[in-house]
Amino acid sequence: MTTNKKPGIYVHIPFCVRKCNYCAFLSVASDEALRDRYVDALCHEIRIRAEQLNKLESSTEPSLTLDGSAASKKDPRACYDTIFFGGGTPSLLSSEQIARIIGELKANFNIDSEAEITLESNPATLSIESLRGYRQSGVNRLSMGVQSMNDEILKRLGRIHTAGDVITDVQNARAAGFDNINLDLMFAVPDGSLETTLIDIEAVTSLEPEHISFYSLQLEEGTAFFKEFEKGKLTEITDEIDRAMYHAGTKLLKEKGYEHYEISNFAKRGYESRHNLKYWEMTPYMGLGLGASSFIDNSRVMNVCSLDEYFNLNGKGLAPSAEVHKNSEHDNVAEAVFTGLRKVEGIRYEDVLGSYEKFWEYYSDVFEEAREYEREGKIVIGEDGMRLTDEGIDISNSIMALFV
Repeated sequence: MTTNKKPGIYVHIPFCVRKCNYCAFLSVASDEALRDRYVDALCHEIRIRAEQLNKLESSTEPSLTLDGSAASKKDPRACYDTIFFGGGTPSLLSSEQIARIIGELKANFNIDSEAEITLESNPATLSIESLRGYRQSGVNRLSMGVQSMNDEILKRLGRIHTAGDVITDVQNARAAGFDNINLDLMFAVPDGSLETTLIDIEAVTSLEPEHISFYSLQLEEGTAFFKEFEKGKLTEITDEIDRAMYHAGTKLLKEKGYEHYEISNFAKRGYESRHNLKYWEMTPYMGLGLGASSFIDNSRVMNVCSLDEYFNLNGKGLAPSAEVHKNSEHDNVAEAVFTGLRKVEGIRYEDVLGSYEKFWEYYSDVFEEAREYEREGKIVIGEDGMRLTDEGIDISNSIMALFV
């Protein structure tokens, strides 16, 4: 299975003001000195990765990939057309620091002149000055972790902002020149209801963002909410209520003019997240920074998750890779189906195994189970591809598990 699409770059910024009650992402507290040190190390990692890839161009022998393993010779100057700063809270970095990282990427890699450059941010960490600086640095897509427009729910989630901060920051982002804004919304949260979910959507869509991510709270081990759940202080919302919120929210978002293109993502036409589509379409991407993952040269590579270890390896001029998994043919096929079915349009057999016949020959052992799901109205099996129905989305993990 191959892709002709351009690769992307993910940059992890692991710093947060404080950990939200639901968050299981890799993040740490920081001060200005630590952030400066991290940016120095990150820029050094960029140069290390570029040097590794440049060896592929100069050597006629098998050389190094991102993980330091042997690889076939290939063009290291591939054109990257997305950069995504994720976290953590990337907006804790100054616009000068973001500009420095983007400059380092452009100096060492071939970055498309029309690249989508996204910065994740939290309301209350932004100002009109910082937003203008980010825009001038080259960031052209702003993603804001709103989660709710209800101040009481925001407090329960452990967020540091208010609904008023969101309104101000969106207005300031527009004034700073951002014409591509994503707002994250969360449902099935403690103290939330179907009514509060729909009120949130009304409030967020009134701000007219180009993109909205709409996803359900998941209780993750190690989070404050999970500890409450274990002690019996938090009751998990039932699947029936969760699904009712999802479908009602999806219906309202469509009515507001947003196209549903992935299970949890909605966009005005032409504003789909180009970077996130890479994950769902098995397009290569390079991950930089603490705990970042990559999919390069048919391998899944994970960076170290310890900040001390990251700094130590970086200081020695070594790539901070911790885990490397070379994908088998089955890994690639299974991942292509699993991630591709997250898209509302589903998968095309041609992109996975070449044709309808080859696809179902490969998956002949689950064909009858898939047909049963089709008879139940959960999936649509066509001549060119397969997709989940609205009802199928409710049991998407069970359906996807057939193909793993």
